[in-house]
Amino acid sequence: MKPWIVIGIVAVVATAALAVGLSLAAGPPGAADEIRAELIPPQGTETAYGIPLSLASLPQFIGWWTTLVPPAQDRPEYADALRSLVAPCCDDNTAFRCCCETQPGQACNLTRSAKGLAAHLVLDLGFTKDQIRENVLQWLEFARPDYYVAAELAARGLDPASYGLTTQGSCYRGLCGAPISQGGCGGMNELVEPTIVGGSV
Repeated sequence: MKPWIVIGIVAVVATAALAVGLSLAAGPPGAADEIRAELIPPQGTETAYGIPLSLASLPQFIGWWTTLVPPAQDRPEYADALRSLVAPCCDDNTAFRCCCETQPGQACNLTRSAKGLAAHLVLDLGFTKDQIRENVLQWLEFARPDYYVAAELAARGLDPASYGLTTQGSCYRGLCGAPISQGGCGGMNELVEPTIVGGSV
């Protein structure tokens, strides 16, 4: 192969790599804050199911995972709603079956809370698929705002890393045992959440 052809190929590859690298650009300083204000519901927001948004609800939602999810799993509105949502701890999976659910009974506490809430909405309140999806998404956005802000930044062509955020799931960053309030999964068994366990809400 002629030297100038090799140089041309290298130049094309380098240009393509540069284009990929520039596909997510650093954005204006306040973009993440603006997205957070647009997207993330604040603590205390009233919900359609009557429980204001608060991480204090985690134990109750996780309790519903234990008691209500088994009978809810075969309900199409429950399954379809959760399959339409990503698991923010591992978004190459749906909220219906996150990456740690390869063994029966396994799930992180973030996923348990979402599934427990969904089961309550369908079994106790008779919510439709769309209502379940909307309310579970609202809960997840509140509980894990970092993921949703980062995802929206990326969707707008802005680099989440320039705002100290990432779309890489907490599960894949070894944060399964970190509190949900700190960007983790809340533990795999006992709930890890200092603002609730042994602390104030």
